[in-house]
Amino acid sequence: MILDILGQLDPVLVGGVLMAVLALDNTLLTGLVIPADASIIVAGAALTSPAEIALVAAAGTAGCFLGASGGWLLGRRYGSRVRHSRAGRWIGEHRWARAERIATGDGGGPALAAAHFLPVVNALTPILAGTLGMPYRSFIRWALAGGAVWVTTYLTLGSLAADFMRDNQHLTVPLAACAALLAVGLAVITRRTRASRNARAASGSSGGSGEPGPAGSGAAGISGPGGSPGQESASRPPR
Repeated sequence: MILDILGQLDPVLVGGVLMAVLALDNTLLTGLVIPADASIIVAGAALTSPAEIALVAAAGTAGCFLGASGGWLLGRRYGSRVRHSRAGRWIGEHRWARAERIATGDGGGPALAAAHFLPVVNALTPILAGTLGMPYRSFIRWALAGGAVWVTTYLTLGSLAADFMRDNQHLTVPLAACAALLAVGLAVITRRTRASRNARAASGSSGGSGEPGPAGSGAAGISGPGGSPGQESASRPPR
């Protein structure tokens, strides 16, 4: 069983791999291919004691520090060119906009720390922080605090879930089926929500360029009392 194989891995090896994954997540944006959240949960499934969780959490937090620093430097050096590159367009402007709202919003540091729990967006926030000129000390303090909570929480959840599955192997298939259905449902909801948002944006942009109605046509204005076409429209105060 996969959980038994994971349980036999050396925690030092697990911590080293997780540190590398999280360091690359914010610099090379590998989280777009291999979600960092899933990587942490899988790493947690290989841990069987609080001491192992603490060890791997320290390594994962170090990976968050390296990744956040690299992402901040990337944004500081190249600015918005990363956002408007081919890879940046593939990521999607709506994700960049969401990360920018977090980096510049009223939530401040706590919102920046909580951004770790938002898939994909957590990989973009350090780049935007550097692009927008956020001071490194202020940024890394909150990024490091959020990263430590994020890694520790998901490692603990992964470890607890793995222990439960090892003790209740007869529930593996039903739970896997439920998880698959939940994932499909979330994917469908996300796709429909995105399509609806894009449709509203398209209708809003096209609404401002619509053709003027009869009341707004100066050439076809109604003749005033003096018989002069458009005189009433010309004398009407602007709206």
